[in-house]
Amino acid sequence: SSPLCFGASHFADVCLFTGIVVSSKPQVLAMGAVGGARETLIFVDIDGVLNVGIDDADAPIMLSEQNCQLASKYRDGGSKSIQVEKIFAAMERPAGSDEVGTTLRALACRDGELYSHPLVARLAAIIAAAMTAIGIAVGGSACTAGAELMAGPHSATGRLRVVLASNWRRSKYADKVRGLEQLLSRQLNRPFAFDDTTREGAERHAADRLRCIGDYVEGRCRAAAEEGSGAPSELRVLVLDDFFITPMMGWACDETAIRSINDAEAYLRGCAPSSAKVSVKILQPYAEWRSRSGVKVQVATGLTQQHCRQALVFLCSGAATVAATDSQQLLFTEGGGVHEGCFSAGNHETLAKLSIRAANFLKGKARSSLAASFPVEYFAGAFFLCLVLQMLVYTA
Repeated sequence: SSPLCFGASHFADVCLFTGIVVSSKPQVLAMGAVGGARETLIFVDIDGVLNVGIDDADAPIMLSEQNCQLASKYRDGGSKSIQVEKIFAAMERPAGSDEVGTTLRALACRDGELYSHPLVARLAAIIAAAMTAIGIAVGGSACTAGAELMAGPHSATGRLRVVLASNWRRSKYADKVRGLEQLLSRQLNRPFAFDDTTREGAERHAADRLRCIGDYVEGRCRAAAEEGSGAPSELRVLVLDDFFITPMMGWACDETAIRSINDAEAYLRGCAPSSAKVSVKILQPYAEWRSRSGVKVQVATGLTQQHCRQALVFLCSGAATVAATDSQQLLFTEGGGVHEGCFSAGNHETLAKLSIRAANFLKGKARSSLAASFPVEYFAGAFFLCLVLQMLVYTA
């Protein structure tokens, strides 16, 4: 198949072929910002990001196995319900522009659960990439990981905070959040808990959510200054939010008119001090279209593969990159096929763990050949990035 190439970006010398990582001129680039630490904030919504939500007049409808079965039952019975029409339209919708043959039906929540396991696996891959981008070993020791739960994972080159921005931050969802954290811990092979939440407050519209995230960014910069550490040399803000299944146009946040995602990103940049070097990326899993009968359908699609790739490029730009010419026998067969079908639709939960194994494998390679020249974490982080990008291509 054709290689996946990244043109003029920092992946310019890296092409991913089926099952093999190759490079014309392997290289290592400096990691992190020069002269200070990088801080990364990842704001995570749950509904619409880790599950699929369908807008409805009363309340959003979650795409679950049970709802899919009920919709099928009612439709077979001749129901003309608008809700049934919307559910079927979502079930038949392609999961992403590059996810051929996969519909949103494959991302439906299991009965009794409020999040989709494939979507949680994609979030785990994003978090792991953010960790490696600032030099944090993925799958670290329980002692080290446990200490990081107190203040967020950090290294000499940066700090990562994963912030819960969802309505799930409210106390009534505490047990469900713990269940999600346990699932993410298993996929990351290390203890995980959200480092913080946005402030409590009534949120009913997209502007409320954007303002709440902006307040956190402003408060975080102020807290860093008061701690005496000063603002980080670079602040990266990644937002994963469906904004209440609302299109990014036709509304305002404070005095900022929101006509596109670019406007929302500019609003968040303006919440940080003007002297700070801030980059913002908003990934909104949102789509709208007309059903076959003309009904308007608005859906929070959950994290797509394209969203994941955009997140990885954003988080890891400026971090170490390296290309390896070895075939990685841990994951691939000699013929370039995927080992044991590890990227098939039924094996999403192994995604992060396989990435960790590959990163550890490359660490061993680095120690044996180039340990005297470069920190092994650079190699592990870079290979992990390449691996996850390959996984996102194969994961249905």
